[in-house]
Amino acid sequence: MTIAMAALLTACGHRTSQANSDADSTSVDSIQVIDSLKTDSIGLQHEDSTVSVMLHIEWPTAGSEELIASVRHYICQELATSPNQEEKIKAVETEDGQLALKPTFQRYLKGLNQMWREALEGGYAEGMTFSYYLNIFKLADTERYVTYLTNSEGFYGGAHGFATSTGLTFSKITNRPLGYHTEYNEKTEQFEVREQTLFSQPSSPKLAALIKEGVRSYFGSFDNSKPSDDELLSELIGVPDVNRIPLPSSPPVFTPDGLSFTYQQYEIAPYAAGMINFNIAYDKVLPYLTPEAAELVVE
Repeated sequence: MTIAMAALLTACGHRTSQANSDADSTSVDSIQVIDSLKTDSIGLQHEDSTVSVMLHIEWPTAGSEELIASVRHYICQELATSPNQEEKIKAVETEDGQLALKPTFQRYLKGLNQMWREALEGGYAEGMTFSYYLNIFKLADTERYVTYLTNSEGFYGGAHGFATSTGLTFSKITNRPLGYHTEYNEKTEQFEVREQTLFSQPSSPKLAALIKEGVRSYFGSFDNSKPSDDELLSELIGVPDVNRIPLPSSPPVFTPDGLSFTYQQYEIAPYAAGMINFNIAYDKVLPYLTPEAAELVVE
């Protein structure tokens, strides 16, 4: 894998808030960072004038057997998940990282070539390069947890490309992931949180207040301002009340800088807003975590 490819996949092209608000402070000095989950870097790429596919994973090779199995399962499931809410294919569960990566690489290479040919027949593919870039990598590795991120971006034709950034934290105490998943309820036309293991009080108004301030810090970081509630509401879509901003569809993850929240493109704001992301300090979010989650950051 080239250095350029690694840099591109890690960046993933979305804007990040650097605001120094209360929601962005952290208090994790007691957590010692130890790189104890050993990994191999595995990448495949193809690039020509019509199609570009670049895939990279950090495959666990040494550490707790249970933790290795949990992280490998996560990577295999992520490789079977397509962006833009496309149908998920059956995951290839394997102990070999190359075997895990190859089917996904071949699927995208074949699919993008077919899409490009169809677009050419429609008269609008000339001069375009259809692309898909995927990076599944270890973001943090401490004595109590390891966090993985999955970043992807690409272009399938149309007015603009897309990008996603999701992740999951694994407890080194239980060797299990901490988070939840969301399912769309067609009756309420909303995503509902299922199998919650991260937040003990996901509907708490005080947690909602922390999320609101985090979202405010993201928008305020671009011009060093502090948007009012009305100004903040005008930036959002599908959110009738800034005091009830929903949890992101992908669970927040543990980092040395706090609990990291990321909303996908279009999830609560228009495409131009990018992926809304911010950190909440552990001392602020601790009362709303499950006991299993809290023990990752409490002495």
